[in-house]
Amino acid sequence: MKVMIIGGGAAGSTAAQFARKQDRDAEITVLERGEYPEYSRCGMPNVLAGDIPKFEDLVEFSTDWFERNRIRLKLSTETTSVDLSAKKVEFRSPEGNGVERFDSLVFATGASPAPLNIEGLAKEGVFQFRGINDSKALQNWCAKKKRNVLIVGAGLVGLEVADALSKMRHRVTVVEYLDQVLPAMIDPDIAEPVAAMAKKASISIITSSFVRSLAGGSAVEAAEIVSRADSSPSKLKCDTVVLAAGQRPSTDLGVKIGCSMGAKGHIRVNSRCETNQPGVFAVGDCAEYLDFVTGEPLAAGLGTLAVKMGEVAGRNSAGGTATLPKGFINSRVTRLFGMEIAAAGPLYSSLAGKGIACVQSRMKGSTLPPYFPGGKDLTVKLVCTDQGQLLACQIIGEKEAAMRVDIVSAIISAGQGAKELTQLDNAYAPSVAPCVDVLAAAAQGILIKIGRK
Repeated sequence: MKVMIIGGGAAGSTAAQFARKQDRDAEITVLERGEYPEYSRCGMPNVLAGDIPKFEDLVEFSTDWFERNRIRLKLSTETTSVDLSAKKVEFRSPEGNGVERFDSLVFATGASPAPLNIEGLAKEGVFQFRGINDSKALQNWCAKKKRNVLIVGAGLVGLEVADALSKMRHRVTVVEYLDQVLPAMIDPDIAEPVAAMAKKASISIITSSFVRSLAGGSAVEAAEIVSRADSSPSKLKCDTVVLAAGQRPSTDLGVKIGCSMGAKGHIRVNSRCETNQPGVFAVGDCAEYLDFVTGEPLAAGLGTLAVKMGEVAGRNSAGGTATLPKGFINSRVTRLFGMEIAAAGPLYSSLAGKGIACVQSRMKGSTLPPYFPGGKDLTVKLVCTDQGQLLACQIIGEKEAAMRVDIVSAIISAGQGAKELTQLDNAYAPSVAPCVDVLAAAAQGILIKIGRK
């Protein structure tokens, strides 16, 4: 069995790992266009902030690991074509051009930064934040002096970079095209306190606006920002620009061999992570599966999903019979400005837009009983059907938001609802946790609203 994996990031390297677990004798090859073995992209802002000493510490699957597991890793190698009928790939590497044959193929080709229509992007001082080399370049640039930084995009990456650079005492402004921060992660009512926390961290947030051009000589000196509300332009002085306005899947090779594609350009896969082409699998940022709650296509853009898909595709590419769950709940979390922001399930706005009758509840609580010192505030938002079945959850707080979202994620995956959440048999001790958790209180709010109908 010859397993060929194109892409050596989290999804591809996990696929290689589980292909080896499935078949101890398989010939497994990973073609990776970058110069580093698998590393955590999610940790790059933490290196920038100084929480992790150096970018090389992010490497999780070293070259030694690949050698020990008898997996051939070819770095700095660009796959140029796939011939499905002949079952071979052609590639370009530092050693020259080459051809490899395969029995099964895994696309783990990831994504690339979304193209932006901004004049002046070629100027010095403009950075992407997609890989280690991008991050090192930004770190070295910002180490020279205190910078006036403009970040384009207020999604997860944009705000994590903003938080990191603010901690390093740079002046930071974030411009977002939509009308809230973290628009793909949380609803507007939860985004408001996040934006307020950014302001407390001396970060300026400009929403409903876009960057039209960058001014200066060879290096950027200012940006022209245009309001979407009235088309009025304004000028912002900056000597550093970070582009963090999303990504698009890298799927050219999949398109060329006839893989079925989703509406946003991702490769469609089934529960085996297999495409419509037998023996061809796709995982991670380049792929889409299903949303557990809505049953609609969902881009697999999280590291956790990449690893889950990598395990399933890896086993199946080597003869296994592994399957994904019926969909992804898309549980997600970040830490920004000293607060955890966590969520699971679709946004309320997307559910309402699909005509799903929803009931929502917001509740404030604490990690400890009100009489015990040291408790940290939590705000919980639950979304249920009008019958009480849980659909989604969003939580913000200084600590323990992620662990509560994981509880809700388990309830959603079990097909249960607010009633079961109120009946959760939680552990209690004054110095550890409250007797009635804020999750249960929010669920009670849902049941009360349903009872009034």
